[in-house]
Amino acid sequence: MAGEVEKHLERAKRSLEKNRPAEAISAYQSVLELSSGHAEALQGLGDLYIRQNDAGKAAVYYGMLFDRLIEPREETKAAALYSRFLRLAEQPPEREARYAMLLQRQSKTGEALEHYSVAAEHFLATNKEDEALKCLEQVAELDPEKPERHITMAQLAEKRGRGALAARGYVRAGQLALAAGEMVKAVGLLAGANRAAPEDRDVALIYGQALVITGDAARAAAILEPFADAKPTAGFQKCFGEALMRAGQLDRAHDALTAYYKKFNGDHSLLFDLVDQYASAGLDAEAVKVLMEVREYYRDSSNVNTFAMRLDKIAEAHPKSVGIIEFWSMLYSGMNREARYFEVLVRLFDVYLENENVQGACDVLDRMVDIDPYDWRNQQRMEMLRDRADGEYLARIASRLGVTLSQQGMGATNLGEEPAAGDGQGTALDDLLVQAEIFLQYALQPKALERLQKIAELFPGEFESNERLQNLCELANWWPPGVTRRAAAPVAEPMAGPAAPAGGGAGHAGVYTAETMRDLARISEIGQNIYRQPTPRAMLTFTVSEVGKHLQASRCLSVVGAPGQPPQLAAEYCAPGVKAASAAQVMRLVAQMERAAPDAMGGLPVEAAAAPVLREAGLATALGVVLMDKESQAPAGMILVGHKEGHKWKPNETYFLQAVGDQMLLGVSHTRLRSLVQNLNVADEKTGLLARSVYSDRLLGETQRAKMQGGALSLAILQIDRGPELMRQQGEALVEKSLEQISRAVLPLARPSDLAVKYTAWSLAFILPETTLAGALGLVEKMRKAAGERNSNAGSDAAGPMTVSAGVVEAIARVDYDTEDIVTDLMNRVESSLEEAGKRGGDSVVSLTSAKS
Repeated sequence: MAGEVEKHLERAKRSLEKNRPAEAISAYQSVLELSSGHAEALQGLGDLYIRQNDAGKAAVYYGMLFDRLIEPREETKAAALYSRFLRLAEQPPEREARYAMLLQRQSKTGEALEHYSVAAEHFLATNKEDEALKCLEQVAELDPEKPERHITMAQLAEKRGRGALAARGYVRAGQLALAAGEMVKAVGLLAGANRAAPEDRDVALIYGQALVITGDAARAAAILEPFADAKPTAGFQKCFGEALMRAGQLDRAHDALTAYYKKFNGDHSLLFDLVDQYASAGLDAEAVKVLMEVREYYRDSSNVNTFAMRLDKIAEAHPKSVGIIEFWSMLYSGMNREARYFEVLVRLFDVYLENENVQGACDVLDRMVDIDPYDWRNQQRMEMLRDRADGEYLARIASRLGVTLSQQGMGATNLGEEPAAGDGQGTALDDLLVQAEIFLQYALQPKALERLQKIAELFPGEFESNERLQNLCELANWWPPGVTRRAAAPVAEPMAGPAAPAGGGAGHAGVYTAETMRDLARISEIGQNIYRQPTPRAMLTFTVSEVGKHLQASRCLSVVGAPGQPPQLAAEYCAPGVKAASAAQVMRLVAQMERAAPDAMGGLPVEAAAAPVLREAGLATALGVVLMDKESQAPAGMILVGHKEGHKWKPNETYFLQAVGDQMLLGVSHTRLRSLVQNLNVADEKTGLLARSVYSDRLLGETQRAKMQGGALSLAILQIDRGPELMRQQGEALVEKSLEQISRAVLPLARPSDLAVKYTAWSLAFILPETTLAGALGLVEKMRKAAGERNSNAGSDAAGPMTVSAGVVEAIARVDYDTEDIVTDLMNRVESSLEEAGKRGGDSVVSLTSAKS
């Protein structure tokens, strides 16, 4: 048989040489009779009919040849044959699908989608639904971001009884709808997934999560119920517990969520939500029970402040709940945060009185007076107890407050009687005066007014006769109602005793001493330099160094992060001869400072006698201040200083520490925001690179910043050598894929403040703030080597052997250059440097001092 085939092939060849196409056709057909899939005969017949302009018959034989070639995986030849001779003619759907598969293997996604879609339509037209489903599955895989493709596939799969495949399509379409905010559509699609695969727990979980989000918690609980007895995953148990809670099944939710957090831990946010639900239902005892359970978790982790912040929100939302307010007060009682504890006691007093618990209210007032006998709210609460509480009790409280019952209108006959100037009363007034003077000295007007108002409440008669108090009112530009403002007077005489500023030298209340002026000047200088630092970590390091030196401290620490959590950032300054603290010591020291009771200025002083952790750090005394986030008004960090010898902390040191710390935290927040803005402008999620469209704007902005601050700025472009040529030879997709791999290799070498841009399909640009040319050259050389290592380790997907080159330049700040001139010069020189690298054969780093060098 083989001999016969060869004979007919030889006859066809001779016929072609003699230009006898008809005889050649006959010979090739004889070959096909003996070997139906003979490639040479099929090719010859197709070519002959093309020469005779009979495209229809040619397509028949070319089609048979295409089917023959795809079997031995001669894919390149098969694809070329189809593209040249078969594409314009309608083909059987099987052949259309095979061609789509070839295109898919060649990464020609758009064309593959088109041919798979056509094949699917033809299969459906001939009722070949299983074959159509295979095509639709490929379409959905190639174009995963279009929900319509997944829906079409899922509907057909469900019809054909392919439940798992249908569920997969519905789930993907539902997830896309959720991402687009189309909640109703998403729930409908996920319901279809659950209908197609009702036994699949993962599908039920995704559907249940969507139902919880859309508020149909009862339906979610019912969907998840059949799987509750099986061994639960973390995600399932959490969703099921939340669904039960939202559906009002609070006790079952309590069991599920408690089991979840016991096994998988976490932030316990759903248990706090459960407390809120119990409180809303009036089940205070159950709410407190859950709080006590959660409190144990937070006690173990020493993260009490986080627990307190969450409890604050719950208590604020349920101000009438006696049980929750009682638990709230017990928490702060054990935290040594007296100012906050006092505020909670005010709430507890009101709740007790509203519920006619007079004895409880009396006990609370006792504690309030112990904490702060000068707070004006104590008198208010005492007035509220008039005619309710025992007279002896009220008299005892009044004496502790330094007032008489007559002043409070509590039954005395002489309502105009002034309080006796006893020792306790005089001390209380002096304390308040000193605090007001300190606040005025450091321009803290609101706090000074608060102290003056408290004096007006406690000692209303003092304003007419106390010249020291009158001076304070004059400086604060505030007088209590009913008190006549005195005429303008000469500058007040220096005050003695408690009136003197607590920092040391003599001075008037509200008049800056030399020490104050020095502090204010240093605060301004440090604040300006903080913003010159390129990274948040550099800001912390600079701040602690300057604060430690200014205050002549043995040690200065700064941390940024939520209280009780490991710090996100930390820095330490140590005086000469002082050994740096370990990370564990830093954590213990900060935790100790967080528990300290604040003084009148808001500082947190701690002595080694009360805190052994200070001795571990070689300190005899320490002072800290809490740094507050300006947006959330939540604690966001701390800065503290310590001395190895005894030291009496001064109010100006607290103020200095607070002012510098606030500026440091603001600088860190701004730097992080800048980094966030960069991330919001990325070109794609694969590389994290900025888009070319923002390149000029970012370069202008960084150039202006460098010009104003007198800092350095460099620009570098790293490119694949012969990039345009490789794109023509290999295709854009493979070159861009190689650029993505290069970006993954080099981006870890850049600093957080550096800006990386996708410059072209074959190059990356790097804007390098606070970087000299020498530093930029060193960085880019490391990047070039990292890119080379990536190329040597690349697999078959790489665009082929390639090298990378770079151009690096530093900004030139000339007097006659404005910002735009500097940027133009930078861009011209870096492009010229790249051209020079190309002339040198590539695989090099070049820096030109001018565009014509």
